[in-house]
Amino acid sequence: MRARRKLPKLAVAATVAGCLALAGTPAAVADANLAQEKAALTCGAGVFLDGLRALTVSEVGRDEVYITSNGAKIWPTTSTYVSMSAGQRVEVDKCVPVGAQLRLMEYDDLDPHDTIGGQTVTGDVTRDYEFCCGDGGRYRIGAVA
Repeated sequence: MRARRKLPKLAVAATVAGCLALAGTPAAVADANLAQEKAALTCGAGVFLDGLRALTVSEVGRDEVYITSNGAKIWPTTSTYVSMSAGQRVEVDKCVPVGAQLRLMEYDDLDPHDTIGGQTVTGDVTRDYEFCCGDGGRYRIGAVA
């Protein structure tokens, strides 16, 4: 009997949620707005590094990646690397100064410092930076100026 009373409430909640999803902002625009808010709150005149996406991995199955800025490791902060598969996206949420020399590195047992690619951060526009093609890996990171 208790379930019968909850079903109408659940149906109303699902209907309202569906209507909000149809009338709401597309997810990509919402993500971009959130990234811009984070950048404005945390970076000041710097550039906010948002999410890193693995377009192609350099090894079979997964890459173990980390990011350096001007030669110092900046991400991840709680481990040596982040293991990523093709198509996967992870949050970076780091601020770097305009002009920073970014390197996406791949860690493995033979050489813990393989470079997948590098970019120099410009601060004039919000854009994606691509790290390519060391050992065949290709990644993209969003940066909010």
